[in-house]
Amino acid sequence: MATTRSFELDDLFKFNNINLDVLTETYNTSFYYTYLATWPEYFKVIEAPSGRLMSYVMGKSEGKRELWHGHVTAVTVAPEYRRLGLAKQLMQGLEDTSERVYNVSLTSLTLLPPCHFFLRFPLASMPDSP
Repeated sequence: MATTRSFELDDLFKFNNINLDVLTETYNTSFYYTYLATWPEYFKVIEAPSGRLMSYVMGKSEGKRELWHGHVTAVTVAPEYRRLGLAKQLMQGLEDTSERVYNVSLTSLTLLPPCHFFLRFPLASMPDSP
């Protein structure tokens, strides 16, 4: 059974199977360090029983006064573990963290170009519009 746990510094040496995918936006090492040091409660991984990392999410809290909210910086799943609901599980955890730790009920995700691929193929886990 896979385990969801907090991201650890040495995971930076274990997530190439996730980050080397063309659909994953990657960052420099100091960016990951900053998120891990500032918002560790928002940085989670799902690990296979073998110890191989399957997916991760990193986020933060931001805003001013009534506009304070959670923000998803990255959520990604290794190609060999897609279509298992891992991203949905990580997103639910991030939303729960926003509510529990920061008492906010909004979590945002901003797609920047060139995300046209994602806009044409919406996630199956996204609810239908009312």
